[in-house]
Amino acid sequence: MTFTVTAKPQIINGIEHTVTAVNGFDRVEINNKLHNIGDQIMKLKMEQDALIQMRNLIDRQNEIREMDNLFDEMFGG
Repeated sequence: MTFTVTAKPQIINGIEHTVTAVNGFDRVEINNKLHNIGDQIMKLKMEQDALIQMRNLIDRQNEIREMDNLFDEMFGG
């Protein structure tokens, strides 16, 4: 990815300042985007954890059924 550093006019407390920007984003905008991405990643990780727990529950239920079937086969239950 290529980056372009430019000067960008920005109004801060009613006064125009020139700030450094990269690809059109100043430091505050970059930090806000990083924060939003961090929130999205956290939500995705929580969703991933829930799905893993659901999958593990299915696996445990299948293991219990297999053990019950084996018990029935061995002892004619």
